[in-house]
Amino acid sequence: MTLTHSCNTPWADNWLVDTNEENPVHRGLSAFGKTVVEEMNRLGMIVDLAHVSVDTMKVVLNISKAPVIFSHSSAYAICPHRRNVPDDVLQMVASTGSLVMINFYNDYVTCKDTATLADVAGEVASGGWGAAVTPPCPTHLDPPMPPDHMDHVKKVAGAQSVGFGGDYDGVT
Repeated sequence: MTLTHSCNTPWADNWLVDTNEENPVHRGLSAFGKTVVEEMNRLGMIVDLAHVSVDTMKVVLNISKAPVIFSHSSAYAICPHRRNVPDDVLQMVASTGSLVMINFYNDYVTCKDTATLADVAGEVASGGWGAAVTPPCPTHLDPPMPPDHMDHVKKVAGAQSVGFGGDYDGVT
């Protein structure tokens, strides 16, 4: 269950807080929000942080007794959109066994109106490397591969922390 969408809830701040379009209400989670996360953990529910503020991400990653997911988010270092996950949070994702499932929404992939599957998952996704072939180091390619979200999350948080997410809106 996601804790917010595009508005603050009585228990969590959403991502628009980080754009200054909304004011923070809880600086992450309210006391009730912490209870919500504890109860979700007790019930075995997955906490989804795809639409929350960075403060909410950090609070939840610090208190959750179980790994969490970002069901459709990308890497902030590749596309600095506030729906994406910054590197310091990716490090927390790694240390908690959590998962970032890369988004397919153009604005969150390239920060532009268009994006390709290669922007999401690089050369492997566009069919350039077979599963049995080890690709060369990207710095040895001519021209070098541009950075992509899956490789970035893998580099910062580890291969166990990255997957394909949703918002399949426009990526070709």
